[in-house]
Amino acid sequence: MSAPTSPPVRLPDLAGLTLLVVDDDVDTAEILAVFLKACGASVLIAPTVSGALAYIDEARRLDAVVADIAMPGADIAMPGIDGVELVRKLRRNPIRDTLPIVAILGLNDDDPRPHVFDAFLKKPVNLDQLATVIASMTRRRIERPGVADPGGRR
Repeated sequence: MSAPTSPPVRLPDLAGLTLLVVDDDVDTAEILAVFLKACGASVLIAPTVSGALAYIDEARRLDAVVADIAMPGADIAMPGIDGVELVRKLRRNPIRDTLPIVAILGLNDDDPRPHVFDAFLKKPVNLDQLATVIASMTRRRIERPGVADPGGRR
């Protein structure tokens, strides 16, 4: 008698995307990166906002950012500056100002500033939902006429 088999897992398709994961918790960043890589994406990890800004300035191609943000009063803050300030700096960057950003919020955090981020997910993050949100945002970006992509797509 053979053991029952599960249907193959079908991961969301993020092939060809380059994503930046910003999280001060190395284990969380690694879990997100492993999953996103399994979906076909190239993933850069930055444990600090300053590291994220360096990638944003230097990466040849970047399709979306997934950032753990620490709200004022939150019990864990990223060293340096918080995720909201990262987004402010990103939105002032003329090359990356339209880059989609997914904010990862703590379980008890409220949506910080709806007009600043493109999407919000609460911890614990549903990985399928994260991939679906990224796929949706990057497709929308590709399909928006007249928006140049620093990665070479239009």
